[in-house]
Amino acid sequence: MNEIPQPVAIVDLVEAAIRHPWTKNQSENDALFKRLGWGHGKKSPANTNDVRDIADHFHLETGDEGPPIFATSRELGGLIESIHLKLRLDSAPPNPDATRCFDAILSQLIDLHGEPTIPWHGQRGLRTMWNVNGIDIDVTYNDSRSSLTIGIQDEPFFAEVEAYARANNVE
Repeated sequence: MNEIPQPVAIVDLVEAAIRHPWTKNQSENDALFKRLGWGHGKKSPANTNDVRDIADHFHLETGDEGPPIFATSRELGGLIESIHLKLRLDSAPPNPDATRCFDAILSQLIDLHGEPTIPWHGQRGLRTMWNVNGIDIDVTYNDSRSSLTIGIQDEPFFAEVEAYARANNVE
């Protein structure tokens, strides 16, 4: 099995997540998970000992001879707050093939959604973000580790959660 995922398989997962409006109830959560190929049997144990970890962890098979993708969905009050796809673990050494794969993923996302918004005071290079139909696609690349994380979240819902956390000093 190849250690590096196929870019098109990753972009297909992102597109499946943003194809419909963000979920508002359990049946929509279930439909989203079905589109992504996530099932209860695919859950993996949390990779943390933090009892506050409310995330479900999955290993997604892309069906393209690539490695499984480590994925996390976080829920709050029965609603999905965010989904994260982790391509290669932070402990993986730098790899030029991984860099080419990640460049191809970014290129395909740019082809589909235009140039990304650059968040947080003009930060450039390692983080890019798009907002597509009210859903944020947040791509963070760690070039020293050849790892890439893609966060997908409902922008209005996330803004509400963030405002609540700030108002109530919740981290």
